[in-house]
Parts: sequence; C-alpha cells; structure tokens
Amino acid sequence: MRENQKSHQFPETSIESERAAYDSRAALHRHAGKAYDPSVGKVYFCCAQNTAQPRVGLGVKAVAFREMHLGSVEVVAAFVAVTSVPLTHGVAGHLLHKDATNPWRFWSPPFLTGGSRFMTFQGFSWSFFALSALCFVVAIGQLYVTKMAAFVSAPRQLLTASSCSALISEVLMVSSLFTYHRGRRLQHRRAPSTGTQNLTEAGTKVTVAMCCALALAGAALLLVAHHSHAADPFARLAFVSLALACFSVAVPVTHGLGGRLKWALSGSWTFYQPGRGGFRFILLQAFGWASFAVSVAGCAVLGAIVLRAVMKGGLGEGTDEMRAVAVVSWVAGGTGFLAQVFLAVSLPLFRPSVATSETAPAPASTAKVSQASDLRGFLQMMLVLHVIHAPHLLLLAIIATVLAAAPSAAWGATAFSVLAVAYSPTFFGAPGSTGMRSWTAFQAWATRVVEDAARRWHGECRVVRHGEAWRFLGTTKEGDVGSPVEENEKEKGGARRVIFGYHPHGLYPAAACWFHLMPQFASLFPSVPSPVTLGASVIFRVPILRDVAMWAGARNVSRSTFLKSLDERGAVVLCPGGQAELVEHVGGQADNTVTLCTRHKGFIKIAIEKHAHLVPVFCFGESQALTNLWKWKAAQRWTYKRLGFPMPFLAVGFKGILPLPAPLPLSFIVGEPLAVPGPGPEGFALEADVNRVHEEYYARIGELFESYKASSGYPNLKLVLMHD
Repeated sequence: MRENQKSHQFPETSIESERAAYDSRAALHRHAGKAYDPSVGKVYFCCAQNTAQPRVGLGVKAVAFREMHLGSVEVVAAFVAVTSVPLTHGVAGHLLHKDATNPWRFWSPPFLTGGSRFMTFQGFSWSFFALSALCFVVAIGQLYVTKMAAFVSAPRQLLTASSCSALISEVLMVSSLFTYHRGRRLQHRRAPSTGTQNLTEAGTKVTVAMCCALALAGAALLLVAHHSHAADPFARLAFVSLALACFSVAVPVTHGLGGRLKWALSGSWTFYQPGRGGFRFILLQAFGWASFAVSVAGCAVLGAIVLRAVMKGGLGEGTDEMRAVAVVSWVAGGTGFLAQVFLAVSLPLFRPSVATSETAPAPASTAKVSQASDLRGFLQMMLVLHVIHAPHLLLLAIIATVLAAAPSAAWGATAFSVLAVAYSPTFFGAPGSTGMRSWTAFQAWATRVVEDAARRWHGECRVVRHGEAWRFLGTTKEGDVGSPVEENEKEKGGARRVIFGYHPHGLYPAAACWFHLMPQFASLFPSVPSPVTLGASVIFRVPILRDVAMWAGARNVSRSTFLKSLDERGAVVLCPGGQAELVEHVGGQADNTVTLCTRHKGFIKIAIEKHAHLVPVFCFGESQALTNLWKWKAAQRWTYKRLGFPMPFLAVGFKGILPLPAPLPLSFIVGEPLAVPGPGPEGFALEADVNRVHEEYYARIGELFESYKASSGYPNLKLVLMHD
C-alpha cells in the first residue's frame, strides 16, 4: 500500500513548486479578504494524491492567467498616464501659446520665463512625473524580468502608484499652461495671455473636471490602502501619502486657478479673500475648506497608524488598528472628495465687487446696505449689535454653561464662587466713577465699525447739525469765526464745556454711548472733545454689561462723577429723563407717542455753575426699536423707587422676540448750543435762572422734534412732555 502511494506521488521538486504556487494563491486570497486555514493547505499538499494534483495545477494556471491579464491592463493604463504628461506639456502648450512673441518651447530654462505660478506648477508637475516614471520602470522590471509564478501584489501597487502620480502631474501640468506668462524674463505679474483669456470658460471646466477626478482618485487610494495586504504596511503608507497629495493639489487648484480663470476678466478674484463673494459662495467655501481640513487630518492620522505599524512589522487582520484604518479611510476619502465638490460648486456663485468710477455712490442718507452682502460685514454687524444691545446674553450663557456642566449643586456653587472671587477685583477703585477701566482700543474699534454696523442694520443712520450757532464753537464750514465769548475764554486760558442732553431715554438708550463715536459726529463737531456718557448706577452692577459700558468710557451719573468728567473731558452725554422716563416708555413700531419726563433739573444747575453749553439731542427711531413685553407701570414704578430699576423688564425688538432693536432708521438731531447764565455770587445757580433755562431747553427740544420728524421717517410721531 505504501509502495502504491509512493508510486502515485509527484517528485519532490514538483511538490515544492506546487506548494509555492499555492502559497502565492493563498496570499492573493488573503489580499482579497478571504479566509485561509494554513492547516488545510498543509494537508492538501502532504496528501498529494492523483485526484488532487490536477485541481491544484489548474487553479494555479487560472490564477496566473487572471493575474497576467490584469497586469497587462494596469501596465497599459500606467503607460498612457505617464506618457500623457510630456505630450500635454509639448502639444497643448504649443497650441495654447503658439501665437506668443516668445514662442513656446518644450524645454525652457527654469526660473527665467513663464512667471512664478507657471514655474511653481511646472516644478511640482515634473517631480511627480519623475516619481511616476520610476514606479513604472520598477514595476515593468518585476513583471517581465522575473518569473510569472513570483508575481505578487508589489508590481500592482507600483503600477497604481505610477498611475496616480502621473494623474497628479497631469493636473499640475495643465494648471501650469493656464498660468503661463509670455512676457520677458522675471516679469511674472503680467495679465494672462490672449489664448488663456479666450479660453477662460473652457479652462475653468477642464481644471475643475481634472481636479474632481484627482480628488476621486485620492478617495480611491485611501480605500485601496485599507484593503492592501496587511503584511505590507509600506504600500499602505505610500497610498495614503499619494491620497494626501491628491487632495492637497485638487482643492487649492480648484479654488485658486479655477476661480482665477472663471473671474479673470473681472479682476476681483484673489486666493485669500475672507468675507467676500456673497453669502452662498462664502457658505460653500466654509463647508469646503472645513471638509478639506478634516480630510487632511484624517490622512495624517491614517499615516501615523500605518507608520506605527511599519515600526511594529505589520497590521494584524481584525485588530483595533485595522478597524481604525477602515473608519479613518472612509472619513478622510469622503470629506476630501466633498471638499472638492463644495469648492467647485462655489465658483459660479461668486459675486465680484468691482467699484467703477462711472457709478457714483449712493448718498449715505438713502443707502440701504444689505445685511448679508458679505460674511465679514454681517458678522461684524452682529457682533456690534450684541455688544451694544445684548451683552447680558453672554452673562446668561456663562451661567447656563456652569449649571449644565456642574455634576451637582455643590460643584455649581463652587464654580460660581470661584468666578465671583476672580471677578471681584474689577470693582476695586470705583471704576464706574473714575473711568479707570476705559479702554482706548475698544473705543477706536467702535469708531471704525459702529457706524457701518448701524447702517447695515438700520438702513439709515445720520447725524444732523441744527442751526448756525455751532460756528461759535468751531465747525467744518470755511470762513466761520469764533464768537467774542469764545475769544475772551481763549484769552483767559479756559475752554467752553458742553453738556449733551440725550432724548428720549427709552428702554435701553444704547446709542447715547456710541453716537458720538461715529465719524459723522467728529466731522460735524471737530472742536468738541470726545464726550463721556453718564449712565444709571444699575448699569455698573451687572457683570459683562458694566464691563462693556466702562470700556466704552461710560461713567456713573452721580453729581461728583458728572463734575469730574466735565472738568477732565470738557463734554458729557446724559439722559435727563432717567429711568422714570423708561417707565413711561411704551415703545414698539406701532407706538406713535414719545414721552419725556422733564422734572429733573440737576444737569441745568451744573451747566450754570460750570458755565457750560447745553445741547439738546433728539434720536428718532430708537424709542420705537425696542419694547417691553410686560407693561405694568405700577409695579415698575414701585421697583424703580426701591430697587433702582423698573421690574418686570424684558426688552425685545427684532421680530418681536429678540433683544436686538428693530431695523428702523435712526436720526440723531443735534440742536443749537443753549447759552446759560453764570452762577450767582456764591457760585451756585439761581433758581430763577434754572427754571428759565429749563423751560427754554425743552422748548428747543420741541422745535427739533417738529422740524425733523417728517424727514426722519416718523411724520405721525407725537411728543408728550410730562412735568410731574
């Protein structure tokens, strides 16, 4: 029996060759993700029976035939990809730039002609071409120099890398052709060539299409890296690197070159243009670059995992690392391709903003600036509105965050205690009265942005100077001269002080803090120093709100602070109506009545004692922009007298639910300066003078109101003076 078995066995050399072939086949099965039991193969070869030998031989031959056919397809594809790069450079370059004064040449000395963009694209393109050619030559050597039985996945991986490198090189080569400048040496910033300008639309389509194909190839490379042979982590690392190169080329080229070709004639496209191009363009760009960042990060993580596997010797099938590789490959590949799609779709949606000299700008009084014209302006507007009208929302957000993050009440109390201790030093030194926390940089920023933000939101925001008496304080009009009173004060070494009375108080007279920061105000009143806004003491007790007010230079409205600010700065702004006027305020766009409380006379006394000019200011629109959801005047008067602030209080404006003002036009009417008499013999204001100036002051306000309500957009508005 043993002799019979031995007589039917193949020679030892035949068995070894079959074993090598079967091992090669098993490796291919493992590469395809099929299960393999080494014990089966061992028994299969050891038995070596006549019935089994033909099956093994046929299987090996079939596998070899399939691999030979597949290898031929990949060889042809890689050959076409590699040879396309020099053909594109020579033939396409000649066709695009054959009419140049400096004719196109296949070889031109580097860094001498073509422009900086052209040379950059050419350098990277030929670098990837060299890598592609090297991989192709090595793969051909392994395929046709060695025996077919030794064919494994290495040549296939080299051919894949060669094809992808050639694709990257081709995209960069085509990009270089569209950026070629046909001027003299080192003149890199000339306009694009005539051929390029005539082919902007076609060039855009070609560039975007090739970049989309390149991004898709990058996603495919990541999937190939995931399904590569576990025992060959070097191939995985190579595929991940090529995928990262695909995304890094496709996305920036689509944005930079595709946008440049698409909008070349407009002259408004630049690679870095934050906040420009329209809302839809900016939104797609944001999604695109965010996806690109996720893809790059995913490729970096995948490369780190594979590199670690290289150091360890390979990745085991079914391990946590392999599962991580699978997830990261899909995420990085998908986001990389989505980034390309987002940026490609955004190009036609770009809205160039080209200012021409033939079109005169619209007057500031009638210009309606779109809220969403550009993202930067929109975000700036929303920031300004929240800083001015709703800084307390930040305080509420902090409180809500602490309560949500705290695991228990004890932890929440501890967090609030720590925050309170950390915030308490801001109260030292009475900054609300001294102005020690005034922030010059914040005020400079407000000066730059607040007027533009107000115009964007309200549509109209103007400052009007009423009357001719302002020439006595210095104006922008040519030929104006100072009054004899002013000249006498200059001789004495003194300066005339100014007190701006801001009306109405309304629910939240925020404009009193910033209207004098607008460039309009500075141009109309150049001789008036930057005023200090005096606010209610309750403002300087609420965290965040007090900080914003103090940064803007606001101070407490107490008498001592009033006198000190007037002496230091020479100009102050205050709301004479106070919170009593706030209680009477109804507000809302349907409200056609403005109520002013006139019983306060303290500012009149200070004006007389300091011999300061009284200037009435009336703001149209602010009292209608906000309304209190709870109109309970009895309770509000009671809480105002005892707590210092009327409650209940919930100011809303926009859409009737948000704490932002309604987008109504604003007009700040600055009346004539009212001359006041000097103090009495003892340095105090006489009661008769106070009453007379008080009556004249509110009469001036009534005149301003009636003169400008129609031009300000509120012809049906009525003024009520409440003397009690």
